[in-house]
Amino acid sequence: MQEHTVLFVDDEVNILKALQRLLRNEPMQVLTASRPQEAIGLLESTPAQVVVSDQRMPEMSGVDFLSTVRERHPDMVRMMLTGYTEMNIAVDAINKGEIYRLITKPWNDDELKATLRQAFDHYDLKGEIKRLNQVTREQNFKLQDMNRNLETKVRERTKQLAAKHQELRTAYIQTIGALAEAIDAKDAYTRGHSERVAVYSSRLAREMGLRKEMIERIYFAGLLHDVGKIGIPDAIITKPDRLTEEEYLEIQKHPEIGAKILEPVEFLGSVVPCVRHHHEWFDGSDRGYPDRLRGDKIPLPSRVILVCDTVEAMTSDRPYRKALPLETVVRELHKYSGSQFDPQCVDAFLRLLDRDGDEFISKDQKFDIYAFIGS
Repeated sequence: MQEHTVLFVDDEVNILKALQRLLRNEPMQVLTASRPQEAIGLLESTPAQVVVSDQRMPEMSGVDFLSTVRERHPDMVRMMLTGYTEMNIAVDAINKGEIYRLITKPWNDDELKATLRQAFDHYDLKGEIKRLNQVTREQNFKLQDMNRNLETKVRERTKQLAAKHQELRTAYIQTIGALAEAIDAKDAYTRGHSERVAVYSSRLAREMGLRKEMIERIYFAGLLHDVGKIGIPDAIITKPDRLTEEEYLEIQKHPEIGAKILEPVEFLGSVVPCVRHHHEWFDGSDRGYPDRLRGDKIPLPSRVILVCDTVEAMTSDRPYRKALPLETVVRELHKYSGSQFDPQCVDAFLRLLDRDGDEFISKDQKFDIYAFIGS
């Protein structure tokens, strides 16, 4: 196996030196360039599997540079390391550069090392998929000369290829989910919120007897429901007090922003409306947003997520209040069933709480997406 190589591109030389020091004992070759054109030339002569670029540079932006790399070296894993996390940059980086990860400065040393290891694994995985595709194509040419025993081997090879494709699909979903985690991480009081909402939502969906494909969609929508907050000012997201009316109107934009971020990702098409409408009220009142949909016009995953999002918020500590007791949660669900919440979702959630109690809202729950998708 060839040695793994990463190229860092940043117009701040001290940043490049800090990265070289950080990775000097890691099993990888570290290349650096202080200008995008220098980096483009370097990649023509020196093979690299991963390129990590800053966003704001004199010659061209990081988005444009990564887009150029994508055209010339489509297999190279592209990442962005920047202190600027405006929504338009994130969307451009996903659309134009098809980035693997968006990392913000200042970075965490251990997380950066782990991300690079994952990026190299991602590169190796894509290469293995390409190899398996080639093997499959070659075997297809020989099928007419093979007997039925060989057909079994072809089916097994196809099964392996499907499994590899599923791994790559799940990895891409988790990459986009990292944007949601980045939002949660901005505020210590909401850390892990999206993951817990996704877990609660998937368990509620199972309680409602929904099919496996719908449960999977609900989990992904729960994981990504707040991704649009990347377009909301940090001062509002991390505000330690209750929001003003003007600030509340600003944060109400996040479902629409989230939908726009996810729209370019083809296989998340069914998740987009679920994210857009997760704050609609069941009775269609003007307290719901953005489109004031009503009843069954609201996607079922959105109705499930609204219940779980509300419960997670009530049972978590906030700067202005402590987590509310389970009795209060039950009382609020009864109170707003039929107005804010779908009664069907409330009834199923109350069954879960009646059966599991405080254990249901434990903060360390995880959803084994690999086992679930493969089941």
